[in-house]
Amino acid sequence: MKKSVWERRGISHRTKVKVYRAVVLTTLLYGCETWTIYERHEKKLHQFHLRCLRCIFNIRWQDKISDTEVLERAQLPSVITTMRKAQTRWAGHVFRMSDSRIPKQLLYGELSQGARKVGGQRKRFKDSLKAYLKDFNIDITTWENAASDRPAWRSMIHKGALHSEVQRSNAAKEKRRARKARAENSINTPPTLWCQTCGRGFHARIGLISHQQTLTPLNVLKCHLTGSYL
Repeated sequence: MKKSVWERRGISHRTKVKVYRAVVLTTLLYGCETWTIYERHEKKLHQFHLRCLRCIFNIRWQDKISDTEVLERAQLPSVITTMRKAQTRWAGHVFRMSDSRIPKQLLYGELSQGARKVGGQRKRFKDSLKAYLKDFNIDITTWENAASDRPAWRSMIHKGALHSEVQRSNAAKEKRRARKARAENSINTPPTLWCQTCGRGFHARIGLISHQQTLTPLNVLKCHLTGSYL
């Protein structure tokens, strides 16, 4: 797909995004309705999603374009919102099943024997579903009543997904803005730590340690001869 579609100049970006949604995204999220997702899984899916979109729009890391701007250019939600939307919609479908169906028995069934392990427990599908309902601003105590009406449930999920995507985008923009503000403050603030070998200043101790680990006699000699700090 990269050579035949993404890097081909005769195809518009809009067509490339449609092909990506129809082929790549559906394959990536195939069967995601039943997944039990941890944060590390969401991070990997998000990275792959943005890597494909950056390749489609020919965006390099040197361009310093944020992930939210890439999603806005593609007019696509994040893969996390897409996955959570599918899982929430599937939960309503399972609730509307008859009690004799196996998926509903597995969703509402509990073990009659056994004991919980000491420490943190494995995440269940119910735990993920509860977090997604809160993310979509849906009441976790009355969601079953809303899921009984299929059109109303799908409309509620759609509105909740839009709300969640806006909240996630605003949080990412605010985090990036705060990070830039800290970087500007660190530039204007004089350093407090200094390298005893070459005299370079640092604001954080980890930066000084990393710098000292890369020092070699040849680099120190170049630093003194040119008068520039490493």
